[in-house]
This record gives sequence, structure tokens and C-alpha cells, in this order.
Amino acid sequence: SASLASKPFLPPKGTTTCKNMLRQSVRALARSFHTSSLTCAEEATSKHTSQMFLETWAKAAPFNLDAPAFPAESLPKTEIPATIPDKLTFNFFMPHSTEIQNEKVDMVLIPGTDGDFGVLPGHVPTVSQLKPGVMSVHKDDKDVVKYFVSSGFAFIHADSTAEVCAVEAVPLDQIDGNAVKESLAEYNNQLVNAKDDYEKAAAQIGIEVCSAMAAAVGQ
Repeated sequence: SASLASKPFLPPKGTTTCKNMLRQSVRALARSFHTSSLTCAEEATSKHTSQMFLETWAKAAPFNLDAPAFPAESLPKTEIPATIPDKLTFNFFMPHSTEIQNEKVDMVLIPGTDGDFGVLPGHVPTVSQLKPGVMSVHKDDKDVVKYFVSSGFAFIHADSTAEVCAVEAVPLDQIDGNAVKESLAEYNNQLVNAKDDYEKAAAQIGIEVCSAMAAAVGQ
């Protein structure tokens, strides 16, 4: 399947919403998003800050007004194992399907906007935006499955579980290299002949995705 090489969906031209989405797309392509991680030290700092707030509240608030709750109190509690497990529990989701769910794997290689990185059991908690590229799921030494992902996010948790939520993805061996090559040439031609910022942004998005696909299949 070469569905990822087809033209990207964009709203009709000539509307305010379209112009706003165009500006957002250009900004998204122009900047890189930093991978954020939550460390134990940061978590301890957050708890300390919350405690300081409650102490100040108790001194200043009326006696009949309860202290406010914190958003973290509504989150499920994650039990971190005493020892690092041998396997990473991995989930892979797309809007239209669940590709992998609660599967035990050795490692996952993820294409992040700040660079490709590997996830092993015991990885530091992390949230990373995905860039177009290849994600490799290493189930064991001999069983490796590769996907091309268009975009999305990866979530790595302290309990050695991880999720990748991709906007679209396809097994790497199903990509038609010739179709990708043709699409890349078409988008380059569209960029050269773009009449306005809208058409230029659409062509740039197509070039970015098709270039990554071409590199993935060795074109």
C-alpha cells in the first residue's frame, strides 16, 4: 500500500479557517518540538509545590472553604516494579485500528522530532512527538517488524510500558517504492509552480513525507 504517498487532506481554499490551518502547518514544519520527560526529581518538586500551596491556603482561606483538588489526584496511580522487567509492554494505536496491544517486546526504535531513539524496559518517562520515519518493533533477536509512521506521539511510562499513537502507519514492506518516487517528483513540481502560500505549504508537507518514505525504502 502506498496510501501515505497520496495527496494530503487539506480544507478548501478561500476560507479564514483554511488560512489559519495553513499558518499552523507552516509553523509546525518550521519548528522542532523538544522531547519532554518527567523525572523523579521533577515529580518530587511538584509534590513539594502542592504541599506549600496547601499550607498557604490553610493560613489564608476561610475556615469553611475546603482546599481545591489537584489534577494529579484524578490520575490513575502507576505502580513501578521494584526491578526492571525483561520485556517492554508495548501498544501501537491508529485512529482506525489497534496494531499492537499489550505485547511484550525487547525494544522499540522510534522516529522522534528531536532524533530517533530506542525504548527499553526501565526507560525514563517521556512524551515525544513523531516525525515521518520508520518505527522498528523488536519482539526478540530475530523477530523485528518495521512500520512507516506519518506523525503522532509516543508515551513512555515509568512502569516499563509504552504507547505509540500514529496518525497513519503502514508496514514498511507494503510500500511501493516506485509510487513514492513518482509522488515525490509530483510534489517537487507542485512546489516550484505554487501560486500562493497554501499550495506551497501543501507541497512542502508532501515532500517531507515522501522524502522520508523514499529514504525508508531505499529509493
